[in-house]
Amino acid sequence: MPPQLHFALVLSALHTVTLLLVWALFAHLHRRGIAARFQVHGGSAPDAALSRRAGRELISGHLLFPVLMYLVVYPLWSARGGSMTAPFEPPLEVALHVLAFILLQDTIFYWSHRTLHRPYLYKRIHARHHRFRYVRVPVAEFAHPVENALNFVAFFAGPVLLASSFPTLMLWVVLRVIETTEAHSGYAFTGISSRHSFHHLYAAKGCYGSFLSPWDLLLGTDRQWRKWRKEQTEAQ
Repeated sequence: MPPQLHFALVLSALHTVTLLLVWALFAHLHRRGIAARFQVHGGSAPDAALSRRAGRELISGHLLFPVLMYLVVYPLWSARGGSMTAPFEPPLEVALHVLAFILLQDTIFYWSHRTLHRPYLYKRIHARHHRFRYVRVPVAEFAHPVENALNFVAFFAGPVLLASSFPTLMLWVVLRVIETTEAHSGYAFTGISSRHSFHHLYAAKGCYGSFLSPWDLLLGTDRQWRKWRKEQTEAQ
């Protein structure tokens, strides 16, 4: 099998399987009412018809979109020195690579996401994602193609620039998919999901970052979330 196709098929399969497993887990938690105190907005669910549409689009989209995107990533990664046969970096180096991925992804995601909240772009692109005020896992990739492409740039900027090993890329795909699906799970187990759930509830009140959200902290665009989270905690 050609290396480019091998690269695309393996990462695409890993992406899809991770997403489906996390989706199944959170669907089970919601169905059983498990950990109800962590549910966002009392467990409010999105519109059923819209949820089914998002689920269908996610499944059908995964038959093609991730494979195509990973096919595009491969020549960029290999041109930087990435190799399918390179061994896993030492553990400390892997950790540093992943931290660099997170910081770069967070930076690109924050500024592209904040830009998409400008009225002209919001109406034409980002409003599709915000049709969901209450979120569930399929919402993670329910977005305009332009937004999905921007998110993919943020996703793979770090691995391409660092020409990280293929095993490190595989680890990163799993971590990133878990992060974005947990953020759209309808649960607030972490600060990540709490911030993003707040962002869907109150789209005009900030919280544009993802993993560590350093730009939200530095620029104060998570100030209203911090106040809201404190109120939620005190009310429990």
